[in-house]
Amino acid sequence: MGHDIALTCACGGFRAVIRDVSERTGNHAICYCVDCRAYARHLGQEARILDESGGTDLYQTQPWQVEIREGRDQLAVLQLARKGLYRWYARCCDTPICNTMGTPKLSFAGFTTANFDVSSDALGPVLLHYKADHATGPVPEDKGSMMRLMYRTMRNALRSRLNGKWRKTPFFDAATGRSIVKPHVLSDVERTAAYAE
Repeated sequence: MGHDIALTCACGGFRAVIRDVSERTGNHAICYCVDCRAYARHLGQEARILDESGGTDLYQTQPWQVEIREGRDQLAVLQLARKGLYRWYARCCDTPICNTMGTPKLSFAGFTTANFDVSSDALGPVLLHYKADHATGPVPEDKGSMMRLMYRTMRNALRSRLNGKWRKTPFFDAATGRSIVKPHVLSDVERTAAYAE
C-alpha cells in the first residue's frame, strides 16, 4: 500500500495530490536531457528544478492517481516542438508540473519532484539516470536500467488501458482525446532561447 503525496506550485495557486505513491505504482528517475533543461529554462525555473548536474528529479505515475485540489484553471501546457511531449505547468508562477504524452490513451505522467511535500528519497531508489551523457556535471556511476524503467512504465500504462482508468485524467477530455487547454508550441525564437546553454 502506498501513501499520498501533496504537490504545489511555487506560489501555491495550484495544488494537487498523487494517490498511492509507491515503488510499485511508479518510477523514480532523474533526466539530464537537454529538452528538460530547455523546459525549465523557458519557464525561468532552472534554479528551482534542476540539480547541480542539470538533472530533473521525476516521479512517473498514472494520471488517474492525480487529484487536483486547487488551481485547475492555472494549468497550461507547452510543447518544445510540434510533436513533442506535453509539458504542463502552473501559469500563475510558471512552475513546471509534469510531462504527459499528447493523448490520454498512453497513460503516463512524469512529475517534477521539486514540487512535492516530501523528499525525493521517499519515492524509492532512482531506477534510471536518463541521458547521463547530457549532464552538466557528475552523475552516479550506477546509471540504472532503461529496460527496467520502460517495462514498468508500459506495464502500468497497459493496465490502465485495459481497466479503463486511462479515462480518469485531469489533463485531457477522455471523450475527445484533447488536452483541457490548448498547447503552446514554442516559436523558433523561443526555442532558440530555451536551448541556449
